Amino acid sequence: MDRRHALAHRARATCQLVAERRSIRSESGPLMKTEYSYHVGDEVRTVIVERTGEGFDVTVGDATFEVRVQRPEHGKLDLQVGDRRLRAHVASDGQRRYVALAGQTWELERVQPQGKRRAASSTGPGAGALEASMPGLVLDVLVGEGDAVERGQTLVLLEAMKMELRITAPASGTVAKVHCKAGDVVDRGQVLVEIAGGDT
Repeated sequence: MDRRHALAHRARATCQLVAERRSIRSESGPLMKTEYSYHVGDEVRTVIVERTGEGFDVTVGDATFEVRVQRPEHGKLDLQVGDRRLRAHVASDGQRRYVALAGQTWELERVQPQGKRRAASSTGPGAGALEASMPGLVLDVLVGEGDAVERGQTLVLLEAMKMELRITAPASGTVAKVHCKAGDVVDRGQVLVEIAGGDT
């Protein structure tokens, strides 16, 4: 069980980072060696990606893995990690990446420099409207109007592109308005929940 979990963890980080770097590489030339740090839940994970011939060397912690990747269509990646083949679904929303892999879905958020984090927090939603990052189906609404919520708490479960996305509170506050219910089909940018009195 631990081995499967470890492989899934390495592969999800790999597919997300390689997916992003492939799009950058098409504009900025061949990939050399690049380091990325992402928030995964309450932890920060750092991955080093280096181009090697037809594939990549991906270093996670003290371990390095040989990875090959193909993009059969937008939002999908076929990965070969060692002798294991995996299909991943990847979607982006600003600094966030959503990765569906091995029967699980992860949300990763790019670690930004302190100055950029302050700028983002001053212009970001904080207390206010939380929108759907992409078109999808509302699976469940986990809060009601008047509920107190904490920063990072899951408010709405959304299914999009075969992934289960968690819409979380960007700050502590109170639910002022709920604009959706389970079973609703929502568009990108549609307001799902409003939070009042946020504390970033």
